[in-house]
Amino acid sequence: MSESNPTGLAAVPDTRSFIRLTLDDRQWLVPRTEAQGLASLLDLDREVRAPHSLGALGIAGEWWPVYCLSGELRRLPGLPAARQVCLLLNNGVDQLGLACDQVDTVTESIHLHPVPVCMTPPDSPILALAVLERGLGCVTTTEQLARRIATFKDDANG
Repeated sequence: MSESNPTGLAAVPDTRSFIRLTLDDRQWLVPRTEAQGLASLLDLDREVRAPHSLGALGIAGEWWPVYCLSGELRRLPGLPAARQVCLLLNNGVDQLGLACDQVDTVTESIHLHPVPVCMTPPDSPILALAVLERGLGCVTTTEQLARRIATFKDDANG
């Protein structure tokens, strides 16, 4: 995991190239360099499970645990019908799949804005905000998502 800045918050990714993933009509932006591809959830093996995952996808001889999160990044116990695609994320340390409603490359110019203090509790996965044509986007990273997943409790609400 990367170093945090002196405020206790993780550093904003040094990039302007993002992938947008939509979860329950909420837009999350992850660095394009961490997106390794897309996979079909039809290939999900529900017998191969990491804690809090739905199962795993076997890709190039490796198992990628797949997680299903709400728009607020809470764990969902099952796969909603709208979740059709799996975004594969890898930052060199954390490797996971995330069931998404939609995934696309952000083509518009992005200006990152600091997160208001009221949105920055110590465990917040939001590193910055971006005003997009389709509304507000929250910037996060694979590391932040993996950290969030690792803190889930055993109940269905994470």
